[in-house]
Amino acid sequence: MEIQTRRAGTILAVSDVERSVEFYSQRLGFEVEALYDDPPYATMVHSGTRLSLAEQGHAAEDRPGVTMAVPADPSRLSAILVLEVEDCLEAYERLRLEGVSFLAEPYSPPWGGHRCFALDPDWYLIELEQPA
Repeated sequence: MEIQTRRAGTILAVSDVERSVEFYSQRLGFEVEALYDDPPYATMVHSGTRLSLAEQGHAAEDRPGVTMAVPADPSRLSAILVLEVEDCLEAYERLRLEGVSFLAEPYSPPWGGHRCFALDPDWYLIELEQPA
């Protein structure tokens, strides 16, 4: 039996919700859907995808035993946010000029397309991918 889903998304633990909302909205074009104060939390949308930002360290009754935290070692991540873009090279240049940090310059794999990895304020990786 298939689960009927309306949209997919993810929740990232962040150190400062306000700073992350500014980054994802101003730099990457996410729209704020909802903001909450206690605990700080935001829900954002882009291209039918939901991205939620939860301030790290807050327990929740519905996820007992799990406390969300920003990765302790940004060189060891278990997930990467992927954004498929029309023009990776243009996105890279624009974001770089706006002060966004990248791991390296865009890569053009032998099978075509381009990709690069941006860093958000908590050092999560965001892959900007232009398919072949």
